[in-house]
Amino acid sequence: MINPNRRHFIQALGSGALGVALNNSLFGKDKKTRDRFQIGIQEYTFNRWLKSGKLNHLDYPALVKKELGISHVEYWNRPFDGKHTSREYVGELANRTRNDGIQNVLILVDEKHELDHADKSERDKSIDLHKAWIDCAEQLGCLAIRVNCRMGGSPKDNLSRAVDGVGRLCEYAKNTSVNVVIEPHGRNSQDPDWLISVMNALNHPRAGILPDFNNFGKYDRYEAVKKTLPFAHAVCAKALKFDKKGNELNTDFERMLKIVHNSEYSGVISIEFEGHDMDPIAGSRMTKELILRGLEKARLS
Repeated sequence: MINPNRRHFIQALGSGALGVALNNSLFGKDKKTRDRFQIGIQEYTFNRWLKSGKLNHLDYPALVKKELGISHVEYWNRPFDGKHTSREYVGELANRTRNDGIQNVLILVDEKHELDHADKSERDKSIDLHKAWIDCAEQLGCLAIRVNCRMGGSPKDNLSRAVDGVGRLCEYAKNTSVNVVIEPHGRNSQDPDWLISVMNALNHPRAGILPDFNNFGKYDRYEAVKKTLPFAHAVCAKALKFDKKGNELNTDFERMLKIVHNSEYSGVISIEFEGHDMDPIAGSRMTKELILRGLEKARLS
């Protein structure tokens, strides 16, 4: 089976996709090059500001570039407030980011109908809903949308349902530059071996995984990230709380970044700060520092 990062790189070269620079494989590239990774940020970091009205969705990309020096941005579907089907609204966001030199990376999609639902009619509804997010991501020039497969149940039955739902969505996306990536986000999807089995069964060039530092539940997070990185189109560096020295309390960032560095992955590593006892800008700055420090130590080792 072809490594999906290399496969995506080759496909993107042929299509001239806007996202090509985001997910280059190490094809012809030294692992120790400083430009191998880009730091991004996930909009969910600002979920409380967005819900309260303190931050407007359209202003989010400019805010993180100004305050954090980050020009690779990921979105959350809910702040679109249903306007993702409006080409005018999405076009405004695309124009703002283009004018500010910002690259749109990914949309984190939480839909009410599940792609791996036991009822086929529910999967059909989910696919139709997710198609609109593929279209939105394509207009924005995003690399991927993140989807959920968290209905659970028998791992074998759940796998076949996930392959059906995600596979049909990947077929819709096959003529676009948008990938469909599953996040470990509950039940069977927290099992890295289950996720890999889904990828192998799909064997689709548009299918992938979004490794998340903190989302593998009872499974060893370091081994889980290592296992799923070959299928990654982006990586989520989630942070929740820091100690007095600025280290994240749940994840050893140096250890995790060394795993990422030693893999074949190159592309965006996105901050997702979910702490409740700190301003999201301050929490994002601390997470960014941990990523930079971890990558530099890995590069020099």
